[in-house]
Amino acid sequence: SWISAASTSWAVLALTYAAPLGAAPDQPAAAQRPPADRTPRGEGKVDFARQIKPLLERSCRGCHGGETPRGLFRVDSREAILKGGASGEAAIVPGHSEESPLVEYVSGKVAEAEMPPRARRERFPALRADEVARLRAWIDQGAEWPKGVLLASPKVGRTK
Repeated sequence: SWISAASTSWAVLALTYAAPLGAAPDQPAAAQRPPADRTPRGEGKVDFARQIKPLLERSCRGCHGGETPRGLFRVDSREAILKGGASGEAAIVPGHSEESPLVEYVSGKVAEAEMPPRARRERFPALRADEVARLRAWIDQGAEWPKGVLLASPKVGRTK
């Protein structure tokens, strides 16, 4: 009987190493987490005024600035982004892009809260993968926002 137990143990061990990782074909993969998009290695210091400010102005400020920002969330100052909107949750966590909801929204990981919304992308383009990586790097580097650097006011005009 001990030979049978030892053989079974060796067989289970061998199958553990040989079986592919992941969910079984007929099982949901709910427990699996998608690989995290990380900040590119070797990227230098992100220049807010040259690299992040234009992204916020182009894709975010139109809805999340001005007198009546959507969701009571503003992107026109570091303090506003840290304060968050109606949810009361900070949109970014300096030093931790993986914990920053803004990254989740602009990268499309939260389908029902994708930013900018698909219906408004003709006017406010979505961030490309390299732009999301740059935003991540800025957050991971502490989300510095130099004093005196302001976002340009959104262009006034009719929406399509």
